[in-house]
Amino acid sequence: MIESKLMSGKFYIIIGICIFNIGYCSAQTSISGTIKDGIGKNLPDANVLLLNALDSSLVKGILSNTSGAYVFENNKNGKYLITASFTGTTQVYSEVFEINGDKKSIVIQTPVLQNLNVQMQAVTVTIKKPMFEQKIDRMVINVKNSITNAGGTALDVLEKSPGVTVNRQNNSIGVNGKNGVVVMINGKINYMPMDAIVQLLSGISSDNIEKIELITTPPSKYDAEGNAGYINIVLINNPYAGFNGTYFLSAGYGRKELGSAGMNFNYRNAKVNLFGDYSFNYNHTIQTGNGFTQFLKQEDIIANNTYSSRDAVRKIQTARIGLDYQLNAKTIVSTLISGYNNNWNMIANNGASVKLNNVLDTVINTVNNEINKWQNLSVNLNVQYTFKPGQMLTFDFNNIAYKDDNPNAYTNIYYNDIKQFLYHEQLKSTKVTPINFKVFSTDYSFNISKKFSVEAGAKMTFSKFKNDISLANLKLNNWVDDTSFSAKYLLNEKNIAAYSSFTLELNAKTTIKAGLRYEYTNSNLGTTKIANIVDRKYGQFFPTFYISQKINDKNSVNFSYSRRITRPTFNDLAPFTIFFDPKTFFTGNAALQPAIADAVQVSYIFKNLSFSLSYTHENNSIEGFQTQRVDTVSNILYITAKNFTYEQYVSTNISLPVKIFSWWNMQNNININWRQVNTIYKNEPVQLQIFDYNFNTTQSFTLPKKYSAELSAFYTSAGYFGTAKFKPLYQIGAGLQKKMNNNKDVFRFAANDIFNSGTHYQFVELLPIKGTIINSSFNFGTVSFKITFTHSFGNKVLKEKRDRTTGAEAEVNRVHN
Repeated sequence: MIESKLMSGKFYIIIGICIFNIGYCSAQTSISGTIKDGIGKNLPDANVLLLNALDSSLVKGILSNTSGAYVFENNKNGKYLITASFTGTTQVYSEVFEINGDKKSIVIQTPVLQNLNVQMQAVTVTIKKPMFEQKIDRMVINVKNSITNAGGTALDVLEKSPGVTVNRQNNSIGVNGKNGVVVMINGKINYMPMDAIVQLLSGISSDNIEKIELITTPPSKYDAEGNAGYINIVLINNPYAGFNGTYFLSAGYGRKELGSAGMNFNYRNAKVNLFGDYSFNYNHTIQTGNGFTQFLKQEDIIANNTYSSRDAVRKIQTARIGLDYQLNAKTIVSTLISGYNNNWNMIANNGASVKLNNVLDTVINTVNNEINKWQNLSVNLNVQYTFKPGQMLTFDFNNIAYKDDNPNAYTNIYYNDIKQFLYHEQLKSTKVTPINFKVFSTDYSFNISKKFSVEAGAKMTFSKFKNDISLANLKLNNWVDDTSFSAKYLLNEKNIAAYSSFTLELNAKTTIKAGLRYEYTNSNLGTTKIANIVDRKYGQFFPTFYISQKINDKNSVNFSYSRRITRPTFNDLAPFTIFFDPKTFFTGNAALQPAIADAVQVSYIFKNLSFSLSYTHENNSIEGFQTQRVDTVSNILYITAKNFTYEQYVSTNISLPVKIFSWWNMQNNININWRQVNTIYKNEPVQLQIFDYNFNTTQSFTLPKKYSAELSAFYTSAGYFGTAKFKPLYQIGAGLQKKMNNNKDVFRFAANDIFNSGTHYQFVELLPIKGTIINSSFNFGTVSFKITFTHSFGNKVLKEKRDRTTGAEAEVNRVHN
């Protein structure tokens, strides 16, 4: 009770901090102007783009109002230019101008739009973005229009991304050697367990993705969850007015047949923005694995050789539909409904041979029929109210329903050393896991002074989890429940958080941003028979600090510090058992504790080249799929998620874009890491350390007659997965693209993981267990050769003149740009 009151007191304190800080803020510069035609008449519905003067990259876009006027609000310091276009006119550019914080508003004299003598369908500005862009706090991967990513999935793109490690064997994603990653879709956190998120990402078509952001040092506005930061997947949401979109078809072959199809659309006018997408993925794969375990049983040497051959078919459907409605010049109401349906059907032929002192003793053959259905439905409601430019209040509600239905059937046949039949057994297991999240949040930002701005917010998350697991044996034609492997687990968790942050511009070149976040968690896990297996209440403050120093237009230096938390997943906490093969079992661990990480990072950016150096120290690191023990009586290897004492990381990241010729661009990314692992096994300390590195390169070629080509490759050196060491991985891909003369149809051929080497995991256990050898390998077979056709439909400009207010247009564009 005392602890609860203290935590509640801290929560009210941080709320007080949020309220106290409101009012000390700064306004950023607005840019305005008027578009006129060749006879000096104001021109409504013209396309107006704000571009970065350094590389002509798009910053914001808007349509001029009925008076031909436009306004870009809340713009940061830098050099810009304006370009304007309209159907049947020339495209014009303004002079380069600079924002340095001295003025609250800048009026631009844009050249007039002259009529053309020829009739045109549309005037557009095409800006080629590099595959990778290094920002101050994140790496941006521009997926749209990538040739080698065509026909793939979000998971395929992440596997080839700098510093990202995707482990399909245990359904985990890591960044710079750290596994605590939080995944967001369009800036909204996905609260599902990581294994479900991996399945979701394997169903999101890369053709529906605009970009992926790797945010390694997230600000205090974001949840403190995840020591490795955030991965934000931004789906395509076209900002142009009118009705438009794309659809795609893809077919290919790897080890088996592959295919996908999908579409995205957008309808937008002055008050309404309706958007959505749908995709279907079909993947038929052959996956193979091998394992070897050797240990001492008294004076005898026991050796197990296991194998697995899995014939798996996965069918995934993902869908999303959203609506933004402009109630008035200050209020936007948005709703978003999304979901996915993932059906996995597998027949696996597994087996094991057991040797006693190097002499064959027993042979086991297992046929495993598995069905795994992941289903998700998410509903989001968002209300945004703008008091005035720079002062905004938002309310957000999410209801997320998730269900995993995973029945398995096993037939085990036992033979003696000369392969004579001994006996057989039949088992079946069920695992039904519904999870529900309700999330309420509010954020408030207030800008009023020239040098100081404040942001504050609060959030409440309510989680419910059930895990109904059973195992039964067929005895005398009757199924008999095995109570030792059957239980109904129940988990309820509440998380309350509040934050406050400020941004201070010391001068035109130096910016400081700091924040403080408090999170309080109440988590309870039990079964229908045993209550309070886990009953934890804990709260902690999470500070963040950033400073950015702009030396000149080409050079800048940044420093950041943040504290993060990684909580155990629901599935890892529930102490159930999964059978990988006859001699390998995975169990949950109710004793898992949350991990706390402190990280500092220094980065230097010169033009498009960037270099960063970071250090992370994490206590109670959570490592999945770790060796728990070898049962010498039952001859079974038990694997579980474990808390390590602490881990340390030093990471260096280098981004090197190079333009060889006007038609040949190269993007190289290098990550070099030092990692130290500290844990305890059977009361003995274990320390492991290693230098590892990975290299990623993308070569882009612009060819004549609207052809283009792309070549990509990555290499990952040997590294650690907990106390297991994995062997190097590499992957090579290539693609060719042809744009048709109508500029609406695109054909792409992509070869991914050409040598079937990118997901061939090989592990060797390094725990100092006397007389014991443990190693394993698994190949997920992601090699593929695909042809993809993409068609764009609709208009990118609004031909008819429609009345609209500048305020409404500015807000809609601010939301969607």
